[in-house]
Amino acid sequence: MRRDNKPYSVRLLINAFRALYTRWRIVPQFDSVGTGLEIIGAHRLEVYGPNIHLGNNVHIQTARGQMSRLCTWPNGKGEHGTIRIGDNVLLTPGLQIVSAGAVEIGDNVMIASRVYISDSDWHEIYDRLDSPGPVAPVRLEENVWLGEGCKICKGVSIGRNSVIGAGAVVTGDIAANVVAAGNPAREIRKLDETADFRTRAAMFDDIEKYNKTMKYLHYLNHKDNSYLRWIRHLIWPSRQD
Repeated sequence: MRRDNKPYSVRLLINAFRALYTRWRIVPQFDSVGTGLEIIGAHRLEVYGPNIHLGNNVHIQTARGQMSRLCTWPNGKGEHGTIRIGDNVLLTPGLQIVSAGAVEIGDNVMIASRVYISDSDWHEIYDRLDSPGPVAPVRLEENVWLGEGCKICKGVSIGRNSVIGAGAVVTGDIAANVVAAGNPAREIRKLDETADFRTRAAMFDDIEKYNKTMKYLHYLNHKDNSYLRWIRHLIWPSRQD
């Protein structure tokens, strides 16, 4: 549909159900979860394995046809991988983070759709039955921005504020305050290190104001919808829907 035709009261009911489902079904799967967790499409989020940690105000989005996965696996040495996600992080549809070692995502990181992050090759080159193969930690420092569809390979560290272009394949370390792109990813420009970066943390400086703003935006989006119009569009949609 071109717009969301649900009445505002239905939207509030759906929001309440999402929050209940997240607390009941999703939160217990993490080893630790901060405050302010928001998940859109929690039934399309796969969480597998221990040692997965979320900071405060983590926002996770999924979409139809785009499952998101946070998974840890044994490393073959009696240990499991670890995923640590910091505060105010945005994770969008189709994301996959898979760890047999350690993946660390700093505060205020933004990750676009269909990004793949892995700290392992998952098979050894000569012995294809040897899994997970070579393992090396991945670290994204504060305020990193990963563009759509990029791949972050084992052993990679990306410095604070850096931006990785869409579709890039990152096989080596990326310095702080740069834009990198390509396959393999290379620095293509520098950012102004003296600039005053405004991060996602600013959204949550006043959490009460943030919650009121989001509720008001939902109201504006649904305030003109009626139950009659909603039912009609479900049965007989038109171009206005």
